[in-house]
Amino acid sequence: MGESKSKKTNNKYEFQSEVKQLLNILVYSLYKHKEVFLRELISNAIDALNKVKFTQLTDPDIEDSNLELEINISIDKKNKKLIIEDTGIGMSKKDLVNNIGTIAHSGAVNFLKKSSKLAKDEKVDLIGKFGVGFYSSFMVAEEVFIYTKSHKKGSKSLLWKSKGDNSFTIDKTDNITRGTRIELLIKNDEKEFLEKSRIQSIIETHSKFSQFPIKLENEEIKSADAIWSQPKSNLKKKDYVEFYKFFENTSEDPESYIHISSDAPVQFNSILYFPKSNFEIYGIAKKDPNIDLYSNKILIDKNSKDIIPEHFRFIVGIVDSMELPLNISRESIQSNIKIEKIRKYLVKKIIDELLRMKSKQYDQYLNLWKNFDRNIKEGIINDFDNRKKLSNTLLFTSSKTEKDEFTDFEKYKGGMKDSQKEIYYVSGSDIASIEKNPSLEIFKKNDVEVLYLTDPIDEFVFEHLREYDETKFKLIESSDINLEKPAESDQDEGSLKDLNNFIGYLKTIYGDKIEKIEISKRLIKSPCILLNPADGPSVQMEKVMKMMNKEYSFSKRVFEINPDHKLINQLVNIHKNDPASDYLKKISLQLLDNLILREGVFDNFDEMVERINDIMLKAAENIGKK
Repeated sequence: MGESKSKKTNNKYEFQSEVKQLLNILVYSLYKHKEVFLRELISNAIDALNKVKFTQLTDPDIEDSNLELEINISIDKKNKKLIIEDTGIGMSKKDLVNNIGTIAHSGAVNFLKKSSKLAKDEKVDLIGKFGVGFYSSFMVAEEVFIYTKSHKKGSKSLLWKSKGDNSFTIDKTDNITRGTRIELLIKNDEKEFLEKSRIQSIIETHSKFSQFPIKLENEEIKSADAIWSQPKSNLKKKDYVEFYKFFENTSEDPESYIHISSDAPVQFNSILYFPKSNFEIYGIAKKDPNIDLYSNKILIDKNSKDIIPEHFRFIVGIVDSMELPLNISRESIQSNIKIEKIRKYLVKKIIDELLRMKSKQYDQYLNLWKNFDRNIKEGIINDFDNRKKLSNTLLFTSSKTEKDEFTDFEKYKGGMKDSQKEIYYVSGSDIASIEKNPSLEIFKKNDVEVLYLTDPIDEFVFEHLREYDETKFKLIESSDINLEKPAESDQDEGSLKDLNNFIGYLKTIYGDKIEKIEISKRLIKSPCILLNPADGPSVQMEKVMKMMNKEYSFSKRVFEINPDHKLINQLVNIHKNDPASDYLKKISLQLLDNLILREGVFDNFDEMVERINDIMLKAAENIGKK
């Protein structure tokens, strides 16, 4: 535990100056999470038990060799005492002088200097800034007593005590058994730590995976085996499932899991679970990460936000490394190079498992995809390093998939035409509306597959990926796509002239509402279509941009007409015979508004409704004349 230099006066010792400063902060300032003092003391007790267990392997002839290795916690409400005792290695007088609590690293001195500037009403999370260890007891205790006896044969029983001021004393005491007994005289304003339920809750939160029994008032606290530290060959599927149910307090089995044991680049063990259910999709707020970070089976960061990227927040589990200090702050976790190495390793393993499931256990993966596809897509947007690898986990519906079926980039590329140079996609609110998109007509006619993007996040994914396996993505509503339809009619020179005259008329009445008007080479069934300028954003993407910025202006579109459609032919004839027709103008304006309305960006409803009424009246009058 390091070394603490002290001045001695008979049996009285003076703390080193840094420790005095530390105690002053602990006793007179306010701190978050005072409960961690118990975690520190239990951790010390576990360490002491481990040491005596190891010592017995080489020297079985130790003091009280038949003692059970355990931790006992009791409460003496009458005398306001919380008592923590273990049957571990114990301490000699030298140990008490040098090793009872310590400041873990040199940065502590700088922190202590800065701490004097902190406002007294500001709560500070000191635990973890540096190795507070045993001294954290003084956050809740007005006086601390340590009864201890070393494991060495013939050792004397000793009593260390201090009120957290400038000194401590060490005296001989009545004979006790091997180990350490710590008695905390609890402060009047910290009496919650004399409640059995409160103490039990702290133990179950921070120390539920202790390899040694922990008893509270002679009742053993329910614990679980730290199965992540066991060899995989010793475990069966039911062991992993039972642990998941215990850890998550659920009756549901996990979808899948991975057990990781790594020696490099950092030594750590981990079990990560892929759940079956995702409550985020039911409108519940985004959940916190559910990976707990442990140091040698002692919890150091609950729901760690740094051990795993946010997009994998649905994954549940534990990461445990002996290479991480027990006292590690939130700030230290963020900057710890070992944490970063563990994080990268975990991400790699998670993606590997997703790909394995997709390849070997597709039904399981499909269920996972339906629940957590958004998370994976977030990963592609936010994780540049793993973007390409994650793209292999994506699934899509397409113009060639049957109901409830999916395809992926690899299958798509395998089915591409020899002359096809791009991966085509289209976006929409749902499959039904996409299927009615006129842009699809030429692709279906030419048997060219189109991926359907129905999730608003999908286009952001495509924007970040830009290509797959050196094949670029292309929105089918782009005006520069050259998929020509088979010739269905030959227009003579006169008909072509009439068509071009009509196009000139449309340019006049549409004005600057559109970029340009062209004769379509792609429409099969529809009379007209609106297309994006080459490589421009889709309407769906522009709607998102408009939501984020009300000042955003939609791109001007390319308007194409189908010269083979009966409606267009009728309008060409009307224009030829009566270019000034008010009826022609209203129908022509409605052609454009119909397309804008279909895209969900129309905002001039009053004018359109009045126009539609006029068109219907004219149609009704014509029918009435027959």
